Amino acid sequence: MPLSSLRERFHELPRGKKLAAHCAGGYRSSIAASLLQQQGVTDMVDLIGGLSAWEAVKLKIIAT
Repeated sequence: MPLSSLRERFHELPRGKKLAAHCAGGYRSSIAASLLQQQGVTDMVDLIGGLSAWEAVKLKIIAT
């Protein structure tokens, strides 16, 4: 879900599942994580450094 629509679409996020915030470089995901925390979401992670950091250390990306 894009950061620009997170507030309006918050109700669409799955309940009872761990959430992961991610973006290309890590900046937008940190904002998203903050917004989610403000809404009371506690079971989540933020991919620090974004997908570019993940790819830089050759970790596998699996889309579901």
